[in-house]
Amino acid sequence: MLSFLKFRTFLVYLTLTALVFSPLGCSYKPSYLQKSESTKVSERWRVLKLDPSKLSADEKGVYDRMGPPGYVRFFRNLTVDREKVYEWVYEDPVQLFTFINGKKVDYAVLDEDPSSLNPAEKKVLLWTGIIVGSVAVVAGGIYYLLIKD
Repeated sequence: MLSFLKFRTFLVYLTLTALVFSPLGCSYKPSYLQKSESTKVSERWRVLKLDPSKLSADEKGVYDRMGPPGYVRFFRNLTVDREKVYEWVYEDPVQLFTFINGKKVDYAVLDEDPSSLNPAEKKVLLWTGIIVGSVAVVAGGIYYLLIKD
């Protein structure tokens, strides 16, 4: 019984740790933004300071020619792979540069949903959760009603 309590305590601490640190993995801000501030538009940052050493070759070329962008916006590419897409926004004159995995592209079909899962993966995840949850409820009910004594 003592080993079960240790395992249960470990599970509680593991779950709490996962909940506390989960927001850290949800940021889509690019690594080259050293200093920025959020805007009212979702997944859009006003550029205050940029680290040129972390830019890709295509990003560096635009940076050298145009300077730092006014804003950086995050999207996902509307494909099965759902790659990260960063759009650099210049205000005067208004110009947009789109980068997928650090490579400049002239045209990309964009999705504002920041999730890296495509619809098929979301459906599999939903049904897996439903099945696992159902099995856990049935197993817990059987344990509580039959095996507990």
